[in-house]
Amino acid sequence: MREDDRSHHLLKKQILILNRHLPRRRKTLQDLIQEDKPHVVGSDGIRHRFNNEEIKFLTEIIESDDLRRIKLPIYIEINSKNSGYKISGIMETKVVCKILKIENCDDPLFIYRNDMKKLRKKLPSTTQYIFLR
Repeated sequence: MREDDRSHHLLKKQILILNRHLPRRRKTLQDLIQEDKPHVVGSDGIRHRFNNEEIKFLTEIIESDDLRRIKLPIYIEINSKNSGYKISGIMETKVVCKILKIENCDDPLFIYRNDMKKLRKKLPSTTQYIFLR
């Protein structure tokens, strides 16, 4: 095995370990508001509970027709090739732009540390980091 192949394999394995908290399946906000204890189950089998106040806040800032279109948790992508963070998905970027008061909202949306701190402060349980190579 070449050193490059070995390094690539080790990096891939480390990224899988970092992402083991990610849910097997994300749920729509519409589904979550109907649950007594809104949650998803991670690929590691651990239940991730969403804060009811965050769910309520999101239902207030999203139009009722869009509740079935947004999936939670909102992924915050961290990539070793880029600085900053990436949010993908039409509804997900729309919500983040609304929270951060960003006027020109694109999908995907790239944000930096100060905005990330504001977003995570507002939505600590309904956002999750995902690590990419």
